[in-house]
Amino acid sequence: MTVIAIASARKYQRLETLVVAVLAACVVAFAVTWAFTRSQQIGPPPLLDWQVSSLADLGEDDQAIHSALIVAGEEIGYLNYDFGDWPKTDELDALLMPPFYKDEFWKLHGAVKWDLIRAADYNHGGDTGYLGAGGALPGQSAFLLLFRHRHVGAAYANQIDIWIHRNVNANAPADTKAESLVSAGWRQVVAYSGADELARLKGKQE
Repeated sequence: MTVIAIASARKYQRLETLVVAVLAACVVAFAVTWAFTRSQQIGPPPLLDWQVSSLADLGEDDQAIHSALIVAGEEIGYLNYDFGDWPKTDELDALLMPPFYKDEFWKLHGAVKWDLIRAADYNHGGDTGYLGAGGALPGQSAFLLLFRHRHVGAAYANQIDIWIHRNVNANAPADTKAESLVSAGWRQVVAYSGADELARLKGKQE
């Protein structure tokens, strides 16, 4: 009886070891497959039909304005958080903040006219938007700097978007929801890094 019990125990231990080994092999196989699949995804996600690349799709002057808007967007967000109001464009000009500041940079890149077209507040929430249009240079775009999703009672907006319209004299949009902007001809600018842009183009060619 003792011999049979020992043999049964050893058989159970071997079966248990085999099950553990099979499970471990399955885990390893899954990890290798996942890593291989990930390695095939070169670069960042592809652009959607209603998006443009800040590097590949914008001209030199549009790129300069877009870069200035990225920095200005952060500063404007801080000003709103600190003071509760959205600064008007003449106030941004007085603060020497490109691309709103009417200096040589502003003149060199088309003397774009800026307006605060909508302002979310603490009680009503919504989006805040600055429209830049009327640039004087050939091939220049209109710009829309949006501060998204300020919820009622919140002290800040939690997303910044930059959009362009190929019509440099585009009017202020009636609605700033993405689908409405796209229907009106606006395109969201995606700011890839140089390395990401090269990887995106490489992946697009393969």
